[in-house]
Amino acid sequence: MQRILIATDGSDHAEKVIDKGLVLAEALNAEVAIITVVGEYVFSPRVSMQFTNDNWKQINQHLKEEAEELVAKAAKPFKEKGLSVETKVVIGHQAPADAICEVASEGNYDLVIVGSRGLRGVKEMFLGSVSNKVAHLGCTSVMIVK
Repeated sequence: MQRILIATDGSDHAEKVIDKGLVLAEALNAEVAIITVVGEYVFSPRVSMQFTNDNWKQINQHLKEEAEELVAKAAKPFKEKGLSVETKVVIGHQAPADAICEVASEGNYDLVIVGSRGLRGVKEMFLGSVSNKVAHLGCTSVMIVK
């Protein structure tokens, strides 16, 4: 059975990634995992003296909850089609592309599907920095959705 890892960041463009992933997963009857990567915030005196360590924990908990809602929403159409889907939230200081490739390698995924652009804006005009890096890291086959 084919295994597909779909990366989403909640951007409008990511909806196209989910749609393409659904079509492909349905055609292949593939196992799917939907991943999002969230940076963790830590207390830094240089950033702000207004926040306590507890404030940072609350912020991170809120980010984690939002990320879990995001992947759950993205998984819904797969579940409705009866496909095997799991969700993954990676939290930490790792770059999104590195985290995606690490999960893809460890999970022996056959394909990673990413969007050509995401929430980071137009950093690279024709191909987003995350999708570009995932493609070049060579962790597995990559589909970049425009």
